[in-house]
Amino acid sequence: MSRPRPKIGWFRALRRYYRDPSASLLGKLVIFFALIYAVVPIDLIPDVPIVGWLDDLGVMGLATAWLLKVVARYRSPDELPEESAVEPPRRPFSASP
Repeated sequence: MSRPRPKIGWFRALRRYYRDPSASLLGKLVIFFALIYAVVPIDLIPDVPIVGWLDDLGVMGLATAWLLKVVARYRSPDELPEESAVEPPRRPFSASP
């Protein structure tokens, strides 16, 4: 019986996403625009303690949530070579399979 292949790691999937020529350029730039917005001192709300930081947190939170959703599609092991499907060793007395 063949077990389902495990998903690849998040950073590896992110690299696959950015190297994919069929992914949109605007989609690839979203996270960079969010980083620039958080770092550059010109904001919609001035950076006063607490209140001014909320817009930066909101932009970064939305960009991160979007990126997690998009990169999740690239975590599929469909394109991985067959040798990476080796089962990891089971730990003795483990409650998880």
